[in-house]
Amino acid sequence: MERIVHSSHDGNHPTVVADQDSIRILRFGTGARQSCVNTMEPHQLVLEYTRWMMTGLLLTPSPSRFMVLGLGGGAIVHYLLHRYPGCQITAVERSLQVIDLARSWFLLPDDPALTIVHGDADAHIARDDTLYDMIFVDIFEPNHMSPLLYEPEFYSRVRARLAPDGVMAVNLWNGEKKPFLKARNAVRSGCGDQVLELPVRKRSNLILLGFEDTVPRQRIRRARKRVVELEERLGLPVGKYLKKLRRTNRSLLRNLLCPL
Repeated sequence: MERIVHSSHDGNHPTVVADQDSIRILRFGTGARQSCVNTMEPHQLVLEYTRWMMTGLLLTPSPSRFMVLGLGGGAIVHYLLHRYPGCQITAVERSLQVIDLARSWFLLPDDPALTIVHGDADAHIARDDTLYDMIFVDIFEPNHMSPLLYEPEFYSRVRARLAPDGVMAVNLWNGEKKPFLKARNAVRSGCGDQVLELPVRKRSNLILLGFEDTVPRQRIRRARKRVVELEERLGLPVGKYLKKLRRTNRSLLRNLLCPL
């Protein structure tokens, strides 16, 4: 059972922090969980969709520079700092209140590897000339996806910030068919239709992976040969993710469909 430990209002919506055993939860009012962090092990990803987003890490060699659009409680940042010591992370968050909560309630560290930007994701992308190995897009309003997620041009601008062999991972919510399809089509259009999809089992999330160039078939093939090593490196069941990736994207990955 959840126990509310903090509540406030940022002028747009109420924000609630609650605890359920060692899991700390961020909600906007009474809506869905926006972010969860295990206060005993902050680097362990709690929400299933965040784990599936890490599939992109299998497809970019030796990533060291990350961007996270939508900080929330900082779950993705915690994971990256733990798994990639020496990396550089830029996290962009529109709500100053959420940034403050991530620091005060969700154990977000004051780390020289982490730069937190208070501002709009699209505005920051437009002025940032850095290239990133992986960019995570996870931006939501209290009860719906951010309007940015429906704009193909937004994804084109994000894609332009990918380094060679870079990967973009986008989290979409498929609870309402019409807006979901609009957002999904926007990702495909903005990424030149070079997109792989990963539906999260028993959840209303679809993860889409976009690429700096074309779908990286050779990197997928190499990742399949390194499953044991990658599972130890990332602490995740990446063999399962790769199988799901191939089965969901048969038309694009037809030549990779032989069993592991």
